[in-house]
Amino acid sequence: MKKTASCFIAAAALMCATQALASSPTVYLNGTEMTFDAEPYISEDRTMVPFRALFEAVDADVVWDAETQTVIAVRPDETGSTSITLQIGSTDAFVNEEKVTLDKAAEITGDRTFVPLRFVMESLGADVEWDPDTASVYITTEG
Repeated sequence: MKKTASCFIAAAALMCATQALASSPTVYLNGTEMTFDAEPYISEDRTMVPFRALFEAVDADVVWDAETQTVIAVRPDETGSTSITLQIGSTDAFVNEEKVTLDKAAEITGDRTFVPLRFVMESLGADVEWDPDTASVYITTEG
């Protein structure tokens, strides 16, 4: 009986963990839950989010170059501005024209362009925290 109960508890815990991993991560910006027109997801241990909603939420100007499949975002800051350039499928990105190698490239899923959240937000000076228990990302852009 004890062995059956232990197996049941272990199976239930495994199912809950699997469901948490299968669901979309929740993203909070300065304490407010963000909404997206396409669900964020985890790919290769990176949270991927639709680029436009993320950049616009932090007051960055966004340009999509369909011909080269490149995302360009420029955000004003204390020193002038920060620019980020990502090309679909490339692990080479540019922050203020300095090359940075990513471990996860931007990609198109469905008809949306997704970018690696942590890289983008930290490049803009934000703090990013991941809570594995709730599959939540907490972004802080304010001091």
